[in-house]
Amino acid sequence: MKFISLRLFAFSFFIFLLMLLGPAVTDAQTVRTHVSTDSVSAGDVFQYSVALQLDEEYNRIVFPDTNLFPPSLELTGRQQFKLSQFADSLAYSLQYFGSEDVQIPEMPIILYTGEDTLIVYTEPITVYLKRLVDEGDTSIKPLKPIFDFPRAWWPWILAAILLAAFLIWWFKFREEPESEPTQPLPQIKPFYNPLKELEKTLISIKKKSKIAQTKEFKPFYSEISDAIRTYYEDLYKIPALESTTRELLRYLDAYGADQELLDLTRRILRNADLVKFAKQTPTLDDAQQTYQLAIEFMNRAKQADSARVGHLKSQYEAQFLRPETKNSGA
Repeated sequence: MKFISLRLFAFSFFIFLLMLLGPAVTDAQTVRTHVSTDSVSAGDVFQYSVALQLDEEYNRIVFPDTNLFPPSLELTGRQQFKLSQFADSLAYSLQYFGSEDVQIPEMPIILYTGEDTLIVYTEPITVYLKRLVDEGDTSIKPLKPIFDFPRAWWPWILAAILLAAFLIWWFKFREEPESEPTQPLPQIKPFYNPLKELEKTLISIKKKSKIAQTKEFKPFYSEISDAIRTYYEDLYKIPALESTTRELLRYLDAYGADQELLDLTRRILRNADLVKFAKQTPTLDDAQQTYQLAIEFMNRAKQADSARVGHLKSQYEAQFLRPETKNSGA
């Protein structure tokens, strides 16, 4: 993170030098946008800078809100540089999670002076996805010739033999049907406790994990990520397994999930996404730290979500257990 901060500072300072070397007096406000790279891969961090040259002094400047950035860009840091009353800028550090080109759209900058308000807009910038395959060859390849294959008769012969065997059994060896026995009462499945299932899954992951010998980190991180997502899907009834990390965090925030659980979830799933999608290679200590975060998540969930689990159990007993069973259990 220190390296990213130094890059962010150097990049933003360079943008300011360019702005100061321009004309000292302008007829109107000038907005310049710039990115540190023109192409990225999944997991790459780059800088997006907005430099503002003013024609007068303003009381307050409101730069673009981070919610205006595309969903595939994750904000990792930002830093503001103000060299004078007429020159200001803000540098954003963004991490890319996507599979296609991304466009940073036109965004407003609000300038306040007294009772007047002025809005200027940034220019849209497209950041391209790095292509690993040459897509320049678009020529149509010729069709392969169609070959005739001899028709196989053995499936028909086998089907005839099976049909004959079935008819012989039907007419000679079939027994008279016995009276149907009374069907037993359906068995009631025990209550499914998401907290206990999460604990069993984490214990199983640690027991069967051999990453110290195999160095195969991707299945290990995937199992931890799926365990956390399955817990939320079973308890909160949200599509956690099909959602991206950003979408899942939005669901949990809307459901009023515990803030400490949200922080642990964000750290665990971000580590897993970097290994699965950005192809980052962690160390054995990194993997053990991520597993320890999952254990902390489970312990916090036992405290924060005990009321939700109790509500699920009450619904289960009201739906499946008979009154006499509940009375005997009491």
